Amino acid sequence: MPIKMGATTPNAQSGENWWLRVGEELVGYWPGALFTSLGDGATRVQWGGEIVNVKTGGKHTITDMGSGHFADEGVKKASYFRNIMTVDGTNTLTEPQGVFPKTTNDNCYNIKAGDGGTAWGLNFFFGGPGQNERCP
Repeated sequence: MPIKMGATTPNAQSGENWWLRVGEELVGYWPGALFTSLGDGATRVQWGGEIVNVKTGGKHTITDMGSGHFADEGVKKASYFRNIMTVDGTNTLTEPQGVFPKTTNDNCYNIKAGDGGTAWGLNFFFGGPGQNERCP
């Protein structure tokens, strides 16, 4: 049951490692050898959430995605990603182009693009409670 915001991107590799940066802080990296099918770069990047739904008893899981609030509940309720950027081989940050939302069941979890042109840069809200009156 994924909710993803995806985009195509230029080379996301830096040296021999693939890095994850949150804000200005480098959080960690993975050795490039783990990503043999990516070669020197990625062509798609995805952000979002995902849950496992085994439909126990024929019902949707009650597992929350993110904060458990739907995307349209916005700031202080829904989960979000903001200032989304990719980094290329020259360590240049770029706002991704061609970004699009994708959900598999809007009644259980959803996604909403945030306002553009703000200090939040490219952003979106996502999440939901799982099983509810709209998602049996």
